[in-house]
Amino acid sequence: MGGHKPGPICSTRVGDNWIDLGTMCRSQTPSPGVVGIATAMLGVGLGAISPLKAKFDREHVYSRAPGAARKRDIDLRIIGDDYTRSSEISLKSEDYLKQLINLGSNGKRQVSDRARKIQFFIVRGGAEGFLPADMAGADASNVVFPGSTTGHKTSPEFRFDNNDLLVVFDPRGKLIGAALLQRPTSISGIWTQKTANAIYNAWDNKDVSIYRNTNFDVPYLGLLIDDGMKKKGWVDLHKQEATNGCIFIIDPDTPEYGTEELKTFEPKLLADVLASIGKRADDVKGRIFLGVMHFVDIRP
Repeated sequence: MGGHKPGPICSTRVGDNWIDLGTMCRSQTPSPGVVGIATAMLGVGLGAISPLKAKFDREHVYSRAPGAARKRDIDLRIIGDDYTRSSEISLKSEDYLKQLINLGSNGKRQVSDRARKIQFFIVRGGAEGFLPADMAGADASNVVFPGSTTGHKTSPEFRFDNNDLLVVFDPRGKLIGAALLQRPTSISGIWTQKTANAIYNAWDNKDVSIYRNTNFDVPYLGLLIDDGMKKKGWVDLHKQEATNGCIFIIDPDTPEYGTEELKTFEPKLLADVLASIGKRADDVKGRIFLGVMHFVDIRP
């Protein structure tokens, strides 16, 4: 093929550089006449769609991470390739999130309306489409920046996977809430990718509890997964603060690290999970069993 790179597959829908809504493969240019007129009219129609696509791309940011293309394709499939329905792609939409879990798992996972306990889903790659604007040209599954450990040590290299989504439903399938996750995959001299992935990969179909951890400067409510890997590392899901390997639940209202407000703050998602069983943060004294974790991996 000489020095030319092959073009994208016609069914692929990814950003501005990829084939998108309305693009079709043709073996030859249509001849003049009815077909030619129809094609020209289609071109006019696609021109009218362009502002809607631009709006979609501003409101739904996908990175260059592996699997981002598939996540965008799933999102467009859910809205029927209709950019006027882009607002339906929302972390507050129960229907959207249920379809994401079903399609992302190739039909292997569904939200039950007859579960015994709360249903937790981690959708790997599910944060795509909900990322901040500066992630558009980056790999959201491999983000590096300095950070602080719980021992007040500043590490020059915290490596995070910002690509995943936590979604929670009650036993009857009603949406409790959803939040993006920020998972440390390595911390210089403290945490290795091998350990981080081994623990994370052990969470599927494991029990989830909530408890209060007061062993550090910043106390927190943590989601604890019975992964059988505690000798390798203790990994909770909790608010954004310092970490030695625990995973952050992203909440835009999180106070700055180092402030007194952070000590009493808890993510809305955790408050909503507790409210679904008739409890508040102050009611968590010991360990409370909540439900089961399920994994959906939409990445290749």
